[in-house]
Amino acid sequence: MKKHRILSIIIPVLLIPALFLQGCLYPAPREPVEQAPEEPPVTEAVPPDEPPATAPPTPGQFTLRYDPGSTLNPISALNRDNILIASLLYESLFALDGNLNAHPVLCESWSSVDNITFIFNIKPDIAMNDGTTLTAEDVAYTLRQAMIRGRYVNRFSTIASVAVAGDLAVEVELYSPNARFIRLLDVPIIKNGAIDSRLPPGTGPYRFAGADDMRLERFLAHRDFSKLTLVSISLIACGDNDLTELFDDGKLSLIWDDPSDAFDIRLNRLRETRYYDTTAMQFIGFNANHIALRDPYIRRAISVSIDRQFIIDNIMPQPNMAIAAPLALSPAFHLYDAEWERQPYPALEEMALLLVAAGCEDLDSDSFLELSDGFGGYHEITIDFIVNSENTHKVRAAHAITNTLRRNGLDVTVRELTADRFMNALQRGDFDMYYGEIMIGADFNLSPLLLPGNLNYGKTANTEYRPFIDDFLAAQSDYSVQWAAKRLVDEVRNNSPFAPILYKKHAVYTPIGAISGADPSQSSVFRNFTDWRINLNMLI
Repeated sequence: MKKHRILSIIIPVLLIPALFLQGCLYPAPREPVEQAPEEPPVTEAVPPDEPPATAPPTPGQFTLRYDPGSTLNPISALNRDNILIASLLYESLFALDGNLNAHPVLCESWSSVDNITFIFNIKPDIAMNDGTTLTAEDVAYTLRQAMIRGRYVNRFSTIASVAVAGDLAVEVELYSPNARFIRLLDVPIIKNGAIDSRLPPGTGPYRFAGADDMRLERFLAHRDFSKLTLVSISLIACGDNDLTELFDDGKLSLIWDDPSDAFDIRLNRLRETRYYDTTAMQFIGFNANHIALRDPYIRRAISVSIDRQFIIDNIMPQPNMAIAAPLALSPAFHLYDAEWERQPYPALEEMALLLVAAGCEDLDSDSFLELSDGFGGYHEITIDFIVNSENTHKVRAAHAITNTLRRNGLDVTVRELTADRFMNALQRGDFDMYYGEIMIGADFNLSPLLLPGNLNYGKTANTEYRPFIDDFLAAQSDYSVQWAAKRLVDEVRNNSPFAPILYKKHAVYTPIGAISGADPSQSSVFRNFTDWRINLNMLI
């Protein structure tokens, strides 16, 4: 049993072991209505640096799952539930909506003449819950720390420098142009100098009530204090196997879920499910050291053969928890054009033509193809396809893909490995194909899979993709973005350094009729929390 769920897909360009494993949130007699003061105080007592231990909630309270043994520092936290709680304690310069578009939160305005150097002007008089006011130093400090430690390091690898440009202005310089850079700035801002704190000061609408109190309370100095529906939010620590009972008994009010995780949440209580798009992509990676898989025609033939919609409809636990991705970019990308997917032949016919073009034939009449060596001999094509055995959905998908390949002449065998052995095999290059997953940035920068780096397990990435990536990121007008995007996806499709399968959606479960106005996104399940309307009577 996984005692605490670990975040696997939030590190946008960092593939860690949990990324290949895969992997929740939450409502007591009705609370008295609290009247907001005419002038909310600007300062309050400094919140505790150490969050309190757990205490059981009662039905009717709005209650979230919490891990008191893990940090709530939003830069270094990896526990998924604590990250969700942290989104109520901290705010960012921008936040993504459900369509992965960025909207300002702490940023009042921004400008750039070249999409390399950006100036961000911070909203004035933003209260932090230690009694101070947000400054440019706080923002610059947070971004600098996120560049060198925690879960945002790879996301910010394109930043050259961060500098204070005034009391409320921050300058960020990139190594190369990125017109969609603001989509990467949904990073929670903390107090200058507080990176080593487990509970650093922030600007969010809630704060911990006290050192021995397992609640979040409304932050009185928050600019939207009067709009918050809940006076307080209860917290509870629990294991994965306790989720169903707590939710069904009304002691857990909201659960976050990655439906394609290794752990399946099975709820009995009537519930509402809200899905939101993510930039988490599942794909097949290839080993270019394999005599056949070094040929882009054969890699492309394998990619063409994948019945992505079948995997989504019949293998994933919920049919609408993913989007089929025949191309490297997600159909959720705001300027995606389905016409890019059009192919001249049906999938399996195109697969056959590509295999013939690569010189594949069944030369020994065993129903499997061989590769001619050009001198009258041939090489057997046997492909070792590894998958993380701890995720049943990925295992079933790998077998479905393999069955199609075997029926069409490619001798592929699935090798199921535990998470640790899977990662070791990747790092040693002990595979021919692997079933992978990665969270890319909301700017859809595909560099981690296309350019040489620490994720280039199969050595299919190379610098020839650089101009296609740069053009795509630098493009500004809708026309130029679509033009550059099509060139990029065509280049990936033709060479197939990897084969995209799907982009995942995540889910939020709440008791039916309990919540209205919720619109979660990849940035935060609690995005626009002031618009939520919560009926505590439905949480009993």
